[in-house]
Amino acid sequence: MDGPNAEKFCLSIRSQIAERIGPNRFRTWFGESAQFRVQDHALDVVVSNEFVGSWIAANYLDDLREVTRGVLGEEDVAVRVITGEPHVQPASREGDWPLAGASPTAPPLPRNGRPAPALRGRLGAFVVGPSNHLAYSAAADLAQSPGRAFRLLVIHGGCGLGKTHLLHGVCNGLAERHPTLAWRYVSGEEFTNEFVYAVKAGRVDLFRARFRHVDVLAIDDVHFLANKRATQEEFLHTFNAIDAGGKAVVLSSDQHPSRIATLSEPLVNRLLSGMIVEIEPPDVDMRREILRRRAASMPQPAPDEVLDLIAQRVTRNVRELEGALLKVAAVASLTREPLTLETVEKVLRHQFARETRRPEAADIVAAVAARLSVTREQIYSRSRDRTVSLARAIAMYLIRRHTLMSFPEIGRAIGHKNHSTVVMATQRIERMLHNGEMAAWRTPSGAHQTCLRGLIEALEHELIASPA
Repeated sequence: MDGPNAEKFCLSIRSQIAERIGPNRFRTWFGESAQFRVQDHALDVVVSNEFVGSWIAANYLDDLREVTRGVLGEEDVAVRVITGEPHVQPASREGDWPLAGASPTAPPLPRNGRPAPALRGRLGAFVVGPSNHLAYSAAADLAQSPGRAFRLLVIHGGCGLGKTHLLHGVCNGLAERHPTLAWRYVSGEEFTNEFVYAVKAGRVDLFRARFRHVDVLAIDDVHFLANKRATQEEFLHTFNAIDAGGKAVVLSSDQHPSRIATLSEPLVNRLLSGMIVEIEPPDVDMRREILRRRAASMPQPAPDEVLDLIAQRVTRNVRELEGALLKVAAVASLTREPLTLETVEKVLRHQFARETRRPEAADIVAAVAARLSVTREQIYSRSRDRTVSLARAIAMYLIRRHTLMSFPEIGRAIGHKNHSTVVMATQRIERMLHNGEMAAWRTPSGAHQTCLRGLIEALEHELIASPA
């Protein structure tokens, strides 16, 4: 099977598996590190961790096999989950030791020199616009002159907006511009797993040597450390050691550090001392440029009107945007039909419907906060002020009504509240609506009162009718 076709099939399988099992599960078990390879009617899924490989084989092998059959058009296909090719390419130092669960047959990293980077994201390929310019500039500065302007960079924002791309770009930039510097890239989950493994194996000293003797440490999804006190303490000491040596740390998180519940106060204070930048969803011009660049690497040309339609209708994040294009291209290729507006409408009709009906949780919070003259921070807080409590309850009710989020997920999104708090708030609003009660709140301009049902309907109209 030739290279372009194999790559196209891999992208299609990856996209369909993510849609089949859900983006959260796909990100957890496959994410950026898993490699998909198609050759001779067989799919190889290469992962760096034996535990992850065992879980994928036990839970998703049938899904992988069925999707591969559909993409390749073959009934007799083989699917193998292979462990032993780690996606992290750090500078080697004396005392390096295997990753937890890594295959003993995996080729060892050389002790001298740096292997070629295996991280996909590069700063030159990052589409820059108003929603991410500051984050990009900070990442580029760190890659160019690590530790010069700041020694801690925290990039936060929603899923699929480019945080991982920027961390990859920093590491690849360091490898290209400063080949003698030692850097290490891991996810928050990998940092936690390796620390737990080190404690159990009595090799904490080697773990510390592995993570503290670097010029730049990059940790993706640092919010994974929430609720893990021992790991938080170890990371804090790791950060202090790196910072004391004048080196740099770059982190990504799905929330601002001050909003990550159950992080220890010393760790939060340390994170707040750094350069904190937010990535927001791309505007339509950025989405169009992202699609144009992605389409340029595809074997089948995509007309401008097709790219424009997808850019206008898929607005949440870059991952969904690229996934939509890949899905349309894969269907057109497999059915041997041209890429037309009709094809896009047909293939993405369900996704377009979801985009129209379901605003993001952050959009709902922002709309409620603006309508009741409170801040988003107040809604996320534990304030019991009557106006803030009403705004928080309305936000929880609307998120439950207009998204697919569960009660625990809503609780985490609204300042890490307990799921029972979300249940009671939702029931309170439902009861008030059923009884036709009035909503009363106070702002700096005075007291306000209106029918709760009318307030809810006005907010829903604003959220659903608001342009991308």
